[in-house]
Amino acid sequence: MKRTEVHDLSIYAEELPYVETASLAFLVRIGSAHEGDSQAGISHFLEHVSFRGTKNFTMKELKYSVESVGGTLNAFTTPRSTVYYAKIPSFQLRETLKVLSEVVFYPLIREKDVEIEKRIILEEIKMTLENPEDKLYRSALQSVWKGPYGRDTLGSEETVKKITADDIRKYHDEKYVANRIKLVATGNLEDFDDIVKEIDIPQSLNNVEDPEEPTFKHNDDVKLDIMKDINHVHVLLIKEGLGKMSADYEKMMVLDTILGSGMSSYLFEMIRERLGTVYEIYSFAYSLKSVGIYGIYFSTSPENVQKTLEEIKSSLTRFDASKYHEYGTKRRLGKFKMSMESPSGVLNYMVDKLVYLDDVIHPKEYEKLITSISPSELRNFSEKFLSGDWSVFAVAPEGFKWNVSKIKI
Repeated sequence: MKRTEVHDLSIYAEELPYVETASLAFLVRIGSAHEGDSQAGISHFLEHVSFRGTKNFTMKELKYSVESVGGTLNAFTTPRSTVYYAKIPSFQLRETLKVLSEVVFYPLIREKDVEIEKRIILEEIKMTLENPEDKLYRSALQSVWKGPYGRDTLGSEETVKKITADDIRKYHDEKYVANRIKLVATGNLEDFDDIVKEIDIPQSLNNVEDPEEPTFKHNDDVKLDIMKDINHVHVLLIKEGLGKMSADYEKMMVLDTILGSGMSSYLFEMIRERLGTVYEIYSFAYSLKSVGIYGIYFSTSPENVQKTLEEIKSSLTRFDASKYHEYGTKRRLGKFKMSMESPSGVLNYMVDKLVYLDDVIHPKEYEKLITSISPSELRNFSEKFLSGDWSVFAVAPEGFKWNVSKIKI
């Protein structure tokens, strides 16, 4: 992977000459965790309003220049980053890079656009509040990670209503500086080095500090939220996970692959296929640089909740990861190799690493991290990692009562 620098902007490029498309992303290492409590949601708000017009493009021109050739233009916000990205036929590379760079560096942020986007975001917040899974994850994250990392990236209705165009402009000027931004490109990148020199990059620098990462806190008793008009109970079991910089991070990801990554996974077989009490069950890992959470999700009818929970506890207690070592490492490796076949997959890999690092480990080296894990190492890690306390969170229909404390494996 090639790394260069233009006006303090770090650029990472991986040429894939055998394809006819390109994927681009501006990784802005600023997200919802960088916000003050009174402006919660402003990073996501800025992401929205930036697409409503820039110094040289109208809102329609921004979208049309990419979508008219079959491309994709979008963005997303996380606690530590905001990512603006596009996938296009390679012949549209020059125009798309101009569009993306203007969205990032030169959004107009007009009063009328802010008011329209404010209404849209408030609708987005209301929509997520009606979704039991969204409500469940929000409740769990806010409980185990106190502070900005546990806050919803959307903010709240109260904070979003108070954010003004001046607030967003000031936030952009202070936070969207060249030393907080990386340009990532993959695919057919013919003439990319020359094209990059044509984009207008403001020479602005600022020492923006990253907020301290959270400390995991268990919820002693079940955190139960009641929702109207639902029939299932949605449950999350949460424990402390690992950060991306941990030496055991890849062991956790192989373990996650074994436990709950698909229809052939351990929990899917034990709980859905054998017990038959759930339609959906999966595991997941969510990691920052040095800390993380690990969880298991399932949903079932109220009368099956306790039975399902007991079987999950029993299944994890008798689980021997070494017996599934070949399955876990092969599946993890295979999914990674398949993702590396497309420019968008390579882009996602690079962006994920660059949120916290200043370089990207080559995919071949990353594969070695997976294949170097032995059965005994995986078993020993699994036994230690899965044991201990798990916090319980649930969203349930009216009338459901559940007196359960955190569980122990």
